[in-house]
Amino acid sequence: MGERFVRYIEGKSIIHRLDPRAKIIFVFLFILSTLIARGLIEVAFLLVAGFVFYMLARLPFRETYATWRFLILVIVVLSFLNLFTLTLLYPKGGTVLAEWGPIKITEENLLASVTPVLRLLSIATVTLALVFTTPTNLYAPALGQLGVPYKAAYVVELSFRYIPEMFRELRKTLEAQMARGYRPRGGKNPLARIIQVVPLILPVTVSSALNVYDIADAMELRGFGSEKCHTWYRELSFSVKDYLLVIIGATIFLAFLLKNFIFRL
Repeated sequence: MGERFVRYIEGKSIIHRLDPRAKIIFVFLFILSTLIARGLIEVAFLLVAGFVFYMLARLPFRETYATWRFLILVIVVLSFLNLFTLTLLYPKGGTVLAEWGPIKITEENLLASVTPVLRLLSIATVTLALVFTTPTNLYAPALGQLGVPYKAAYVVELSFRYIPEMFRELRKTLEAQMARGYRPRGGKNPLARIIQVVPLILPVTVSSALNVYDIADAMELRGFGSEKCHTWYRELSFSVKDYLLVIIGATIFLAFLLKNFIFRL
């Protein structure tokens, strides 16, 4: 199940057919827009825009359920911690919605804690749409043809390829230990399940390190890094849809930049 978190999902949607450079630029501009957005209304607008972008990818829910379940769990936990911190350390006046002894949840504190949650969801929707619709072998040529040094581009591509491999290695190690009599416990409790995986960290880390050395040796034997210039076997080209996506991302970013920092509306 773990290797499904970060992987390419085949499809024929309009987002799948877009140039990966256009998607990377759009996601980058969208994240910047999310970071400079102020207030609940602006963040909610970005959430709707990100949700539309994600829905255009037409990703099957059964393929993305595990990833969304994990992300929503993390976001919910962080939101409760944020609300608890704001309530105790930075109490604000206003309408009291709930009260438990010294803890008072006001309308202002609730809005201040909800806004970061929507901000994270906005970033998650566009980022997952990029990851799920872009083959891993296109990250390096896309970043390289955007002007990123080819060594850094390959680092990004190998990261996206290696994360699923680490999950597979963890699963194989767990199955090997279970064949020797190890029985993980914890049921559906996520914290207990994480604690049960701790004994597997050492063998998985050693195996992963050995795989990294093998990849490094293979790349060195093929002359990787010997030349400053690097050509790409796969040449990417923009279409009208790609230009349109970049223009939409740039328009959203410039609109928020002008509103919040230039004109300060």
